[in-house]
Amino acid sequence: MTAMILISTAAILVAIVGCAVIWRMDALRADEIEHTQPPAPRPTSPQLGTADGSPASLRSS
Repeated sequence: MTAMILISTAAILVAIVGCAVIWRMDALRADEIEHTQPPAPRPTSPQLGTADGSPASLRSS
């Protein structure tokens, strides 16, 4: 009976400590994401098209 109480107590303690560790790691990751700069926007490339500026997909045959 004593062994069962000891094992149960250890399991509950491990679960509580594990939850606290995971919760803290999650909070640290959220802070890291919050303080990260968004990537710079990529420059747009010029569209290929006809001389009048209309895209090639809209040209009539």
